[in-house]
Amino acid sequence: MRGVITGREVLENLGLIYREFGATCLMRCLWVLLSGRSTTFLEVACQPEPQQERYR
Repeated sequence: MRGVITGREVLENLGLIYREFGATCLMRCLWVLLSGRSTTFLEVACQPEPQQERYR
């Protein structure tokens, strides 16, 4: 593992990312690429889902 993901790697593996990690992860990867942030795939793929506030 090289760590930081590149735009080329994401674009070459769009189908794999979608199939194995889902649309949300794919959208996060594309967002990171568009924002120009430097990050690892694990940081993007393993982000916790936002918690919804529950009313009782």
